[in-house]
Amino acid sequence: MPKNKDFSLRIEILDECLRRRQRKWFIEDLLDEVNKKLNERYGKEVSKRTLQYDIDYLINDKLAPIEKCREGQRVFYKYTDLSYSVFNLPISEEEITKLKDAIKILREVNEFNLLDDVDMIVEKLEHTISTNVPESRSMIQFEKHTYTEGAEYLDDLFAAIKEKTVLKIAYQPFGAEQPQEWIMHPYLLKEYRNRWFLIGRRDLADRISNLALDRIKEIKNSAINFIDNNLFEPDTYYKHLIGVTFPKGEEIQEIILKVKGKQINYIKTKPIHKTQEIVEEPDKNTLIIKLMLINNYELQSVLLSYTPDIEVLQPVSLRNEMIDKYAVALEVNK
Repeated sequence: MPKNKDFSLRIEILDECLRRRQRKWFIEDLLDEVNKKLNERYGKEVSKRTLQYDIDYLINDKLAPIEKCREGQRVFYKYTDLSYSVFNLPISEEEITKLKDAIKILREVNEFNLLDDVDMIVEKLEHTISTNVPESRSMIQFEKHTYTEGAEYLDDLFAAIKEKTVLKIAYQPFGAEQPQEWIMHPYLLKEYRNRWFLIGRRDLADRISNLALDRIKEIKNSAINFIDNNLFEPDTYYKHLIGVTFPKGEEIQEIILKVKGKQINYIKTKPIHKTQEIVEEPDKNTLIIKLMLINNYELQSVLLSYTPDIEVLQPVSLRNEMIDKYAVALEVNK
């Protein structure tokens, strides 16, 4: 365990104690409090001498307003400035509560172990403002999905993207008998329909590749020099796209759809995509909507899911593709 984490936690605990004026903090009391929390976190304790060094550090290096007060033969410690904290962060108990609520929600919707570190940060903030915000009952629940295959790679891939590390990935596409080793320069993790994808550059190619995490068999670091992302802008690239497939040569198109029947209210309240606009409502049973999207496999799959209550009016190319898909479906089901 790194010493700096141990030391930082001791300083936080001392700061928290000295800000609580309800009791007199003799060295034995401070030692008990520090060792109790160190033991809970790291399973270890420190000596009185080490703690005395910590107090000297606060006084001499941090210029903390610590006063040594005598009571008979004993000495207790206190801050002379009631508003002082080693950290002095402008955050309230209400804000801490909001952070805790946000973490609970994040835990419901993603599978990153990174949230454990966030929990530790919130705990540090609690020490800083000398409070202990109670846990609240759950007030929001999300639909629980089944375990997502490949989720065990999320944290490693996230770290690789952040640290610009090239990866050797053993990848087995559907239908392949054996995994293939691919070199990937990772740029983005993206989720679509409870399935995670790694977006990046494969080998030295000048195009984007996406790998489904549930087809990854193994990940290793590579010594190859990382190529920075000059292929796409992660914050805007998927703005006009459903899913992760970006067909070569395709551009954003104005897609006009006619919706009928029971799907009208559903599509009104849960748009197909955030670019959706209502063009007109000719009658109570008809709705014309517009989308600004790139035509890809995922878009066509979504449109098929609304069959038979949706019709593509334009562009003609997408309309014809959908007609072909319906024709194939009819032929297969004869």
